[in-house]
Amino acid sequence: MVSEVRSTRRRRSVAVAPALLDPAELPEDAPGRVKLITVEAPADIIDAPAAPAPRLAPAASLLAAGGGWVAVAVAGALIVVIFIIGMLLTRT
Repeated sequence: MVSEVRSTRRRRSVAVAPALLDPAELPEDAPGRVKLITVEAPADIIDAPAAPAPRLAPAASLLAAGGGWVAVAVAGALIVVIFIIGMLLTRT
């Protein structure tokens, strides 16, 4: 038993979707087109390359020690110490 007759009204979710856009116009040779960029060396630099300049040994530093992991360990320890001091100061 139905107490009242419902009207058949159209819901928004059933509304027609917007029209699809037209596909872009492609040139006739677009599917197989590949553009290559080439550069030729000038005639005056075809000789053998010059010998590389001698490299100086880098100066030893604390930041470069151990591949840089020493600096990371020091920074981590410093952060932990600051955290512990902050926790002790804010504890009531």
